Amino acid sequence: MFGKVTLTPVDEVSREEPLELAVAKLLAITDGAEIARWVQFRAGLLVFVVVPGDPESGGIYVLDRKAGTWYFVDFEDDKYGGYSEADFDYLMRECCFARLVEQPRLLESCRWQVTPGVGPELLGAVPRQRQEQHRKNGRFNLTSSAIQA
Repeated sequence: MFGKVTLTPVDEVSREEPLELAVAKLLAITDGAEIARWVQFRAGLLVFVVVPGDPESGGIYVLDRKAGTWYFVDFEDDKYGGYSEADFDYLMRECCFARLVEQPRLLESCRWQVTPGVGPELLGAVPRQRQEQHRKNGRFNLTSSAIQA
């Protein structure tokens, strides 16, 4: 379960918009899903939604609060119908997925793999643009200690 991370942009919201309104917009496009988990960070918001009556239908969404973009998170695994709350808890606990959501720009701009017991692993090089931004303003902590479990 889990593996390479794939992000798909699904909606745009205003950066000034209250989080509750941004989440309401997300729920409007998720076919009646309800919030099962909400994990909030200064730069990102992680929401796990589930369709009522279908405990294996969960979807993972990340809001980059600075960019105002909602992303659907998927993994290269065999869970095509969705995830359960236990799967989500396992992702958070055993894969340290929250470390990526704390800095959603890292999640967007780099290729990642999440593996139970290992944590987030950077696949390939950090894009040059991201390296330059890191040097300029120090916003992105790309040290291995920041992403290891």
